[in-house]
Amino acid sequence: MYALSSFTDKAYTKIGYLGNLTFLDLCGAQNLTDDGLSSISRCGSLTYLNLSWCVRVTDVGVVAIAQGCRSLELLSLFGILGVTDACLEALSKSCSNSLTTLDVNGCTGIKRRSRDELIQLFPRLSCFKVHS
Repeated sequence: MYALSSFTDKAYTKIGYLGNLTFLDLCGAQNLTDDGLSSISRCGSLTYLNLSWCVRVTDVGVVAIAQGCRSLELLSLFGILGVTDACLEALSKSCSNSLTTLDVNGCTGIKRRSRDELIQLFPRLSCFKVHS
């Protein structure tokens, strides 16, 4: 559903019923809000979620994803200005045993961290992109 901006939260509510969904690319979904992400968080089998340029998303939505999608291996938050370190803390609590790739490039509310700090938060992390 790459760059699909016509969906509303009502459509994302229906996606939330796809319990076996593992891959979801919502890059550029301009109308996706935290409410839509809360619905998607019911897709507990998600391992890949691309939220790049979903500009209406904030920590609230990402925290919901962290709590509901504990098997995430890849999460891209590229270009989302509404996320902060609070979402990283939630992801660390819920997804630290699965997350291997995290892209927060352009997320200015997330501070830079050393490699050691990142490994402490996400032991399986092999790729982390921030502020390039």
